[in-house]
Amino acid sequence: MSTQHDVVIIGAGPAGSTAATIMAQKGLDVVVIEREHFPRFHIGESLLPASVRIFERLGVHEPIRKAFVHKPGGKWLYGSIEVAGDFNKSDRKASFKDHPYSYLVERSIFDQILIQRSVECGADVRFGTEVNEVITENDRIVGVKCRDEEGDTAELRARLVIDATGLRALIPSKLGLREVTQPQRMGMYCQYAARPTRDDVQAGWFVGQMFYDGWTWLLRLPEDRFSVGVVMTVDRFQKSRLSPTDLLEKMVQENDLLNHGMTLDRQRISDVMVTGNMASSSQNLAGDGWVAVGDAAYFIDPCYSSGVHLAMKSAEMVADIVSTQTATEKISSAAFDGYQKEMRSHEKSVHHMVDAFYIASRNTSVQKMVTTFQGGYLNRRFVTFVGGDFLTNSRMIRNVHQISKVVKSIFGNNAAKSPENSPLYLIDPALNQDQDGRDSNKKAA
Repeated sequence: MSTQHDVVIIGAGPAGSTAATIMAQKGLDVVVIEREHFPRFHIGESLLPASVRIFERLGVHEPIRKAFVHKPGGKWLYGSIEVAGDFNKSDRKASFKDHPYSYLVERSIFDQILIQRSVECGADVRFGTEVNEVITENDRIVGVKCRDEEGDTAELRARLVIDATGLRALIPSKLGLREVTQPQRMGMYCQYAARPTRDDVQAGWFVGQMFYDGWTWLLRLPEDRFSVGVVMTVDRFQKSRLSPTDLLEKMVQENDLLNHGMTLDRQRISDVMVTGNMASSSQNLAGDGWVAVGDAAYFIDPCYSSGVHLAMKSAEMVADIVSTQTATEKISSAAFDGYQKEMRSHEKSVHHMVDAFYIASRNTSVQKMVTTFQGGYLNRRFVTFVGGDFLTNSRMIRNVHQISKVVKSIFGNNAAKSPENSPLYLIDPALNQDQDGRDSNKKAA
């Protein structure tokens, strides 16, 4: 059986639900296809204050405010250096000046709040349903074929198909448009039951700690639970010769933040889950009859918690564009030219900061440069960026990236790491050898 709709959205995460709610509010016929059942676990608990405006637009801010830990900012530990981004200390241009806070959320509940709002606004949401074919006619995507868990099939035709499938990037992958970004990085994460022993963690701050070419995070969740995670290169993980569970538990014992940020009676209360090859990007974000939003467009790195915000922002942009099209108009890729341009600008700006972040993890000279972000004018600009306004100070971010690259070219990878700050040094000393055989724990001559 074939049915006609304005829009079909594949995926009911934050991007899919945001697009569905806005378009349903505007009276469009929207169907959301989701292969899983909600609530379900998902990583990505740290949100940004720039998203609060979208929460308010969707009508979900109040239940989010009541359900989750308030997040006043983020803090990074670079060895003995602490760099704090207090959202209350942004510059005057910050979009979140009037609401300088965000949330640490449990994604199973957060995502359920968002998609329930889509249903309330009139979207047709179908859980437990898998898209098994994208329908193409004359080089244009015109719909999808799907099957539910009972084996019933449906053909859904639409003026537009929105890919909100996350890192799976269903349509870009089918069209050969998906590229994995180098170097390949992976994340390992789980939940622990414990009590916080750091005041900043107790207060709801995102706290992360660098080690050589990677980092750890510790986030407080409700009911004396924590989200604990490690990000590193795939190559470095493989050389460790440990399983994800063994490596994460070793990090909890040896990483300063993880070991001393929770009480010693901590217990792991979930399996260790893995996301491999996290960073990837689609060459095109739209085509005739389709558009990609959220992680299906691109995902850079979780270190600045940009994923959920960019997912919701991209979905909001697409929903507003679609809502201006006439009811009978076929939606071509040209309608999304402005969207693609702006999203590429966000991608470039965040990538610059992420690359500078990883350069700093490998270079003590860049780490010392980071101290310039600890206060004053530069800190206010830095806070505005990490709060989600990725384009407001993009020139400054570009300059930081360039300076980091220059310092790296002069000093090389010379990060001196003590064992407690670099647990992999204890796992396998060979991991600290650069390609030319030098010990990366020793300064370059």
